[in-house]
Amino acid sequence: MSDVSGRRMYKHPGTALLVRGALAVVFGLLITVLPGATAFGIVVLFGIFAIVDGITSVAHYFYDPAGRSSWTMVGGFISIAAGIVAVAWPGITATAVAVLIGLWALILGISQMVLAFAARNFIARWGIWFLTGLITTVFGIVVLTNPGIGILGLMGMLAAFAIVTGLLLIVSGITLRRLASRSLYAH
Repeated sequence: MSDVSGRRMYKHPGTALLVRGALAVVFGLLITVLPGATAFGIVVLFGIFAIVDGITSVAHYFYDPAGRSSWTMVGGFISIAAGIVAVAWPGITATAVAVLIGLWALILGISQMVLAFAARNFIARWGIWFLTGLITTVFGIVVLTNPGIGILGLMGMLAAFAIVTGLLLIVSGITLRRLASRSLYAH
């Protein structure tokens, strides 16, 4: 952005908030329209990060004799391998993440139900805890039987976050601009 356009953008208070808000809403809408592409993009970015992280760990092994540990190199090669898998097969990687989330939810939900049932004698509202465990378990089962739903759910939450945040920034920008224009007329 040139210095002149930057000054124009910030000439009126709240303009930057309006621009940021509009960009966030557009980002959220793009995620809503292209959830699969967003999920694949995130997986590929993770893959690139893992490869760079792994290369850094392996380089650390060779260039820092004082801190040399074979575990550093092992971890580096695991990161590189995970990154290559993520970049080469983003669909499989996204599915694996969804399966991991599904297993986590299933195990967590079952443990919550067991604990709630065990606590029924000394916790008055143990049913709410049990219901939470039941919902978590059902979520885990749904994601495990259809991992795509889990990934789409995450994309939906990201889209909702971006749109709501964007709208709040827009409202804040409008409010700030109105406040500034009132103070200009008051003088």
